[in-house]
Amino acid sequence: MLPDPTVPASLLAVLQLLRGCFTTPTFTTFAALVTGLIAQTRKCTVTGMLAGAGLSCQGMGVYG
Repeated sequence: MLPDPTVPASLLAVLQLLRGCFTTPTFTTFAALVTGLIAQTRKCTVTGMLAGAGLSCQGMGVYG
């Protein structure tokens, strides 16, 4: 499971509209990826989104 990223309150309010589409663990992952997508400065990849969210990419293989 991913550690809880810091999601700005304004972004979390928008993401909460989609919360019913996800299980709790999946919503946490979704929120982390959306936060990382906005914050990342490199390629738009899953690894880039995780890095943008400040989450570890260890064990992800070579994707970046």
